[in-house]
Amino acid sequence: MKRFFIFHFTLFIFFIGCAIKTTPVFVTINSPKIKIADEGFLKEGLGYKELIIYKAGSEPVSFTLEENKICVNNHCFNKKDFMKKYFKGLKEDVFDKILNKEPLSLGFYKKTKDGFIEKSENIYYRVSKNSVLLKDKKEKTVIFIKYLRSKND
Repeated sequence: MKRFFIFHFTLFIFFIGCAIKTTPVFVTINSPKIKIADEGFLKEGLGYKELIIYKAGSEPVSFTLEENKICVNNHCFNKKDFMKKYFKGLKEDVFDKILNKEPLSLGFYKKTKDGFIEKSENIYYRVSKNSVLLKDKKEKTVIFIKYLRSKND
């Protein structure tokens, strides 16, 4: 019985460990409330995504996205309040869609050879195989993520 338990526990731990995907990234976030540009990691697990940015010479900044909340260095907000505080003018699901490389439904949409471009009056959004860029001219916000290795590796 003990061997049976140990085998299944080991198998469970193996599959949980494999369920977490870590991708090295270079991130630039420039908004009225946040200014960060450095390398880090995007961790994707069951029910969450975590963007960790290592600022040279100081403590890392961590954004953890779960179903109903976003935490910044373990200080949590519901998504609507987070976006209102840090990225005024953007919808509450934008951060999720950026990390998932999903369309924002801005109006203008053009397919490119390795992604797409979307535009509205104030927002430019480009997704390609190796990067995501969002620029909001009105709120003076830029979010840029460059995947340093393909997400499919």
